[in-house]
Amino acid sequence: MDRNSINKGRRQAPSSRVRAIALLISIFCIPAFNTGCSSGTDVPEEQCRYTVILGTSAAEEDGRYPANSQEICHTDIFIFNDDALRRLDSYQRIEGGGPVKAASRRGDKIMVIIANSPLSKTEWRHVNSYEGFMEEMSFLETEIAEYPVMSAVLHISAGSGETYRADLERLVSEVRINSIRTDFSGRGYDGEPLTDVKVYLTNVNASCRMLRHEDFRPEMLINPGFLDMAAISGFRDAGLVFREIDGDIGEDGVYPDISLYCYPNNGIEETAGSPFTALVVEGRIRGNTYWYPIVINRGDFGIASGGDGTGIGRNCRYCYDITIHRAGTKSPDIPVCLEDVSVGCPVEPWNDKDNVTIQF
Repeated sequence: MDRNSINKGRRQAPSSRVRAIALLISIFCIPAFNTGCSSGTDVPEEQCRYTVILGTSAAEEDGRYPANSQEICHTDIFIFNDDALRRLDSYQRIEGGGPVKAASRRGDKIMVIIANSPLSKTEWRHVNSYEGFMEEMSFLETEIAEYPVMSAVLHISAGSGETYRADLERLVSEVRINSIRTDFSGRGYDGEPLTDVKVYLTNVNASCRMLRHEDFRPEMLINPGFLDMAAISGFRDAGLVFREIDGDIGEDGVYPDISLYCYPNNGIEETAGSPFTALVVEGRIRGNTYWYPIVINRGDFGIASGGDGTGIGRNCRYCYDITIHRAGTKSPDIPVCLEDVSVGCPVEPWNDKDNVTIQF
């Protein structure tokens, strides 16, 4: 018998030792395969393949904003057994967006889909159960605005050739500045421009569990009450939380179309360790620096703006048109007073709606 025949026979009838090793692998939940989902006959008979559509028209019908395939670089698909142990059945890394092919053994499963994770395939090897995955974190410093980290969870009954739909949701929320203008009528500095303008977020939640959808409390903070350029310099995309506006701002206003991004922060009470996230406009009037901190969707400001006052949720958009009427506060950590500010900023799904105005 030649060497090829021997090897073929070994593949068809593994030894008892090999079967024992295979059993141990199954028990400790090493992924069944991770080579993707190419077609062919190399999949064992007890495994099945199916299609997953990412982001569907159905998501728009219930008010949510579906993922755009152009926002997806790659997806990591984890399939867990839907039983008491919820151990890992299979894992695949798939490049690109759009419909993807997934595979697992048959039976009731929990499918976890993560898009645009900065982790490599080898860095996911520690995952072995659904309960463990519930603790997986994403970090704002590794996010990229064009390719945000997104997640979805499906409960499926894996058979052969099914098609499933998954609505991926971003972890981040967007704070969008459509326009800024000044109106210093009646002030001693009437007609003066706002110069050297910066916009940024403070008290930013910098970490987030990938599968969480509620009760977000900061475990890591970026810009704790001030603009921390040293911390931001370590970001893959510093523009997530800090931008500068070119030129001066006057009565005609500017339309910077700026979007800043942060993880949710909707704890009930503000504490020293869990401060509320704020949008800060910083500028100079006659050479003096002033700050205009707006606590996002909180308290009286949140209610006055049409929000629910509960803070920043996941995968939401907060849109602002800003008119500045007076000099601001002396610190980026001192919010503007309700008596001096009228706020309108509806909480939205991640799609465009009518502009609102904030007046200082």
